[in-house]
Amino acid sequence: MPMVGLGVYNISDGETQRVVENAVSVGYRSIDTAAMYYNEKGVGDAVRACGVPREELFITTKICDSCYTKEETLRTVDHSMKRLGLDYVDLMLIHWPVGNPTVMWHTLEELYEQGVFKAIGVSNFYPNTFPKIVNDAKVKPVVNQCETHVLYQQRKMLEYLKPYNTALEAWSPLAEGKHGIFRNKTLTNIGEKYGKTSAQVALKFLIQNGIVIIPKTTHKERMIEKVQS
Repeated sequence: MPMVGLGVYNISDGETQRVVENAVSVGYRSIDTAAMYYNEKGVGDAVRACGVPREELFITTKICDSCYTKEETLRTVDHSMKRLGLDYVDLMLIHWPVGNPTVMWHTLEELYEQGVFKAIGVSNFYPNTFPKIVNDAKVKPVVNQCETHVLYQQRKMLEYLKPYNTALEAWSPLAEGKHGIFRNKTLTNIGEKYGKTSAQVALKFLIQNGIVIIPKTTHKERMIEKVQS
């Protein structure tokens, strides 16, 4: 899994294909979407149109968070696969620890064994909910995607996940542009020293700590900036 990917949260389905194609053209190989983003079709269309072999791309999506039974889980997975129009997904996540995470996880394990997914993981699971997955899992989550950025570093989570060999993946790695992160004196001072922007410094901090990042942008010039962090 690439350490740097593109998140497509809150991008319209109609715009997503263009955004993803631009991202791939400047070097991105990992794209993160979800059923709840309602733009899986745009991602799948971009994968087919971008000219890069499918095996060189890493596509992540997430099942919706209202599944209580195996049948419901299978239906939402089927919906995502049809929207994407792909033969397989590189990483499928449970989006939130609601519904029945244990049933959802066992269903994903079966589909993983069938080759529908190359890997499976979770999102927004913390020590009070993560054990519901791992305690009786045949396949351990390879990723736990949580809000993580230089102002919310998740150091305890990093340590917590190590025994499970589960990687921490940061959503909102730039704090959604809030809390003055782009004007932060520490980040700007470091950036001036190395000829980087405050955003690049913030992302580099996460990468150097072994945290996968999926910053969102619709602007090609910012994509280039982020992929070069």
